[in-house]
Amino acid sequence: MIAPSRCPVQEPFLHFNYDDSSQLHSLAEHIHNTADELPLTSAVPSGSDNLDDLDDRVRDIAGLITHLTTAAAFANRTVRRGRKPDSDTTQLKVTQLTRAVGALGHALADLGEAVGHAGVLHQLAASPRSIQRSEAIESTRALLHSRIDSARGRLNKTGARLHQAADRLTAPPALPRSTSPSVTTPHLRPSPAASRTR
Repeated sequence: MIAPSRCPVQEPFLHFNYDDSSQLHSLAEHIHNTADELPLTSAVPSGSDNLDDLDDRVRDIAGLITHLTTAAAFANRTVRRGRKPDSDTTQLKVTQLTRAVGALGHALADLGEAVGHAGVLHQLAASPRSIQRSEAIESTRALLHSRIDSARGRLNKTGARLHQAADRLTAPPALPRSTSPSVTTPHLRPSPAASRTR
C-alpha cells in the first residue's frame, strides 16, 4: 500500500477567524444601513429640506471611515508583529478594509457636493420668481439627486464587497490535487502458449 504524499498546501483561506468574518459582516451591514437612510431622491421636493438628513449621513460616513481605518491599521500591526498565525487571512482583511475606506471617501465626496447643491437651492428659493430661476432650480436639483444616488450606489457596492470578503474568510480551503501516483491494475504476463507440436 502506497502512503499518500504529504505536500504542503498553500491556500489563502487555510486558516480563518470567525471574529474577522463577523466584523466584516457587521461593518457591511452598517454601510448598507447608511445607504438606506439617505434621502430618496424621488421623494425630495427641494434641496434645502435635505440638509438635516445630509448632515446625519455625512457624520455616519465620516465615522465609518475613521472606524475602518483604525481597524485596518490594527490588523496590519498584528501582521507585521507576527501576532497571528493566519497572516494571509489578516492581510486579506486589511486589503478589504482599506478598499472600503477608499470607496467611502468617494461616497463622502458625493455627499459633500450634494450639500453644495442644496445650498444653491436654498439661495435660489429666496430669489425672485423667474423662468431662469425655475430652470436653475430644476438643473441644480437634478445635480443634487445625482450625487445622492451616486453615494447610495457606492455605499451599497462597498457593503456587498465586504460581505463577499467575509464569506471568503470562512470558506473552507480547496482540497489539494493529489500528487500520489494513480493506482493502476497490474498487467499479468501471459502464460507461455502450449506447444502445438505433437
